[in-house]
Amino acid sequence: MYSEQIWEVYSYVALLKNPKNIDITNFSSSWSDGLAFCALLHTYLPAHIPYQELNSQEKKRNLLLAFEAAESVGIKPSLELSEMLYTDRPDWQSVMQYVAQIYKYFET
Repeated sequence: MYSEQIWEVYSYVALLKNPKNIDITNFSSSWSDGLAFCALLHTYLPAHIPYQELNSQEKKRNLLLAFEAAESVGIKPSLELSEMLYTDRPDWQSVMQYVAQIYKYFET
């Protein structure tokens, strides 16, 4: 059952036609600089994410923008900013859970 949920969420991300040409290959390092979260949320909330101004070197800014955009529609972060800032390989289950919340809010 759990693997079905993983596949469903991964398929959802893949179906977004790889937003902004970000290489999303997993639920850990692919999300660590915040750009994948920003690209995903920009799909639904473009006014909240100035995607063209972002770069991978501004990890904290990217993550804060994504978390604030999600919170603006009631999606509570299941990730800790500190956890994301100080590692290049965040816990994949935490990342997947957060992406699943976004999926559930916008797609179900």
